[in-house]
Amino acid sequence: MERNEIYGNQPKDTVIDFTPYLGTWINSNTKTTWIEKFTLTKHNEQIIMHAYGAESLKDWGETEVTPFVDNINEKAFSARYDRDSVESLLAANMNKDLWVIAAFHKFKDGSQPNFLCREFYYRPD
Repeated sequence: MERNEIYGNQPKDTVIDFTPYLGTWINSNTKTTWIEKFTLTKHNEQIIMHAYGAESLKDWGETEVTPFVDNINEKAFSARYDRDSVESLLAANMNKDLWVIAAFHKFKDGSQPNFLCREFYYRPD
């Protein structure tokens, strides 16, 4: 199987501009039990994510994201949330004007097995 990717080195002076992606993003899965929506804002030079859950702990709060860019200038980010009962590692990439977030959830008390979900977020009009 062929992959439609271009490999190479990123120039050292590449600046990752997240300005076009700032704002509110809504989960396309209206029945999600995880992140219902999130916002990306910029404070000084840091990109901040504020997530809102669909069930208990509706306000996940803010966390700094680590932005990434590939060699064809596609954007991505990672973020971590450490809440009372769950640690969440989020890995997001932009695809066709949607954020695709793979969320790895670890339950601290062992009450549930660790869980992976992948959901899609769009910008409301």
